[in-house]
Amino acid sequence: MTTLTWNQMRNSTSNPLFVPDLSSRMSIREAALAYANAGWYLLPIDPNTKHAGSVVGVGWPDKSSRDPKQIESWFRPGTNYGIAVHLGKSGAIAFDVDDPSQIPNRLREWIMLENVPFQSTRTNDPLRGHYIFATPEGSNYGNSKGLLKGAWGEVRGKNGIVVVSPTPHSKQAEGGQYVWKRTGIVPLLPYALQRLLPEARYQSVQCIDMTEAHNFFAKHTNDECGQLLETRLADGKSWFLRGSRHDACRDLLLVCMIDARAGLYDAKAAVESIANLFVSIKPQDEWSSPREFIDMTLWAIAQVLQMPDEEIFLHRESQLTINSPQVQDWINRHND
Repeated sequence: MTTLTWNQMRNSTSNPLFVPDLSSRMSIREAALAYANAGWYLLPIDPNTKHAGSVVGVGWPDKSSRDPKQIESWFRPGTNYGIAVHLGKSGAIAFDVDDPSQIPNRLREWIMLENVPFQSTRTNDPLRGHYIFATPEGSNYGNSKGLLKGAWGEVRGKNGIVVVSPTPHSKQAEGGQYVWKRTGIVPLLPYALQRLLPEARYQSVQCIDMTEAHNFFAKHTNDECGQLLETRLADGKSWFLRGSRHDACRDLLLVCMIDARAGLYDAKAAVESIANLFVSIKPQDEWSSPREFIDMTLWAIAQVLQMPDEEIFLHRESQLTINSPQVQDWINRHND
């Protein structure tokens, strides 16, 4: 069985997300394949409803795909579906502007930049439409507008979608359209906007980036209690059977990164062992995004870096005591 390494996972997420420049004569199927090749997770939709589950049904967030074979099946000749991009799973966020006159100034100054992909949704209102940014590694934005209050439009994040060209607009007779006016590489959401938007689910501490993770791995290479990692992995297998595989993996990463910071075993080796356990239970084609495991790892390390040295020291001493040969021998004898 092929094993995953941290470098392989990191490199697999390094290709930038972009909006392809579609030919005016491109079919829905050809366009869908172009979006998938550009990094987007897609869904087929009924263009008359714009509902994410109108074709694939309930549980649609887990069904979006960028697998060419799945795209070919969905958009085969004879179908009449539109294309929706699953933003959060693709690592993106959209500002869906309905009333340009009410856009807050601190949002307007960023979405009007020439490098920000923009899809027009009205022929009679040139600023109405979708403005797209990439989300930072480890972030988890939902659909809340946060501090960007007002009736200007909506934020589309974690389980948000936008319908994209060349899907016909359901209100075409009233000037509705899906036409990309600006395409290309999707730029990172500016920090000025990041700080105005709340993050969804377990983001109690801002996640770190890849460089900080690399530094953490380089610093925490001790292996004073290597057998503890095997115990953690064995215990972790049972966690996956009790509920969410994502939550079980996240919790296991957190426990192991505390151990690693305490010098009990190598941090990177622990992460790679957990990655291979996770992928054996939740294959990569079922991950919520290509960054699912990496984002959980960055989050776990961020939490551990916030812990005071005194707490880490006490954790280290307790684990070394519990896992000492004398204590383990006493436990084994009393369990017989």
